[in-house]
Amino acid sequence: MLQADKQVLLAGVKQQALELRQKELDFNVERYTNLATQASVVAGFSFESLVELEVPEDCPWLLSSAYFVCGSCAMALSLYCLCVGSFATVFGHRLALQGPHGSLERAVHILVAHRNHLFFVAGLSLVFLVFAAVLMSWIKMGAAASVVSCVFIAFAVAVARRMNSMVHLFEIPESMLVTGAVRVNAGNNPLGAIDLSQLNPGSPRGVATA
Repeated sequence: MLQADKQVLLAGVKQQALELRQKELDFNVERYTNLATQASVVAGFSFESLVELEVPEDCPWLLSSAYFVCGSCAMALSLYCLCVGSFATVFGHRLALQGPHGSLERAVHILVAHRNHLFFVAGLSLVFLVFAAVLMSWIKMGAAASVVSCVFIAFAVAVARRMNSMVHLFEIPESMLVTGAVRVNAGNNPLGAIDLSQLNPGSPRGVATA
């Protein structure tokens, strides 16, 4: 009877700890989904610009080549974000839901570990898109190209400076960052702090072992 009550208690504690981890998983999945959506828009713009632009015959080959290279890079990088982000959301959810014991925490760690890489690639695709827009102005807009180029460059600089400023405003020190992990000290336990989401109600000690 006592063993059954202990298992019920541990199962309830573990379920509540997993609910916190689930919120963290949903948060990261939403970020990946938003990034994939924005990447699809950039990929669409890049593809449209590559297909629809008619290069004048008197356009220098170096200028047109640089334009197509930048447009292709913007499209390729945005498609990379779209594919990898979509893959991560689908298989991250699958791992968390259908994986063995501890898979939810593993899925969260994987998503967190790869998000900065995807954000960097997405930012790089926008940089190439702006470069392509500047080159497009010199190919198609004649005398207005210098003004249009200044507009695009000013836009890119303003966005970069504002985002850099907001990153510092929203920054959370590593020591104060709150995650979905719920750990408690276990006294003289040689394993140290115990993650409640790793509890194993079927174990006599209630702690999952590797």
